[in-house]
Amino acid sequence: MPETFPFEKRHKYPHMMPYDVAIWERFIEQFPDAYDHVQYDVKVGSAPEHDTIVNLETMGDSINLYKKKIDVIGYKGDQIDIIELKPNAGASALGQVRSYGVLYTKEFNPPITPKLVVITDTLKTDMGILAHDMGVQVVVV
Repeated sequence: MPETFPFEKRHKYPHMMPYDVAIWERFIEQFPDAYDHVQYDVKVGSAPEHDTIVNLETMGDSINLYKKKIDVIGYKGDQIDIIELKPNAGASALGQVRSYGVLYTKEFNPPITPKLVVITDTLKTDMGILAHDMGVQVVVV
């Protein structure tokens, strides 16, 4: 299981690009009690069919390069939120977070169904109705 961190600003976030960091830190500022703790860069999904060992001596493995990566998983009490950070979010962000929800549930078998969340700076056209109908919460910060 990935490392857990307090829900607060950090000096570094694993594998987050600067625009994702900006969105995430605005979210933290606006919703300081949203989560008790979080995990970053949570890897889910299957390995590719080819061998991912890159160094036979050390058994170094590149499998993590091929897995899907959930930006953030937020925990508040018993609630689990799978979070995709996406500037100018469109329909692809909805498909992405829904896919992550399926893979996370399959891999980690959580005690409850995780909530799916997209956090963005702006929404593309029709995102509100699409998100609602697809069961994804969208937060604009």
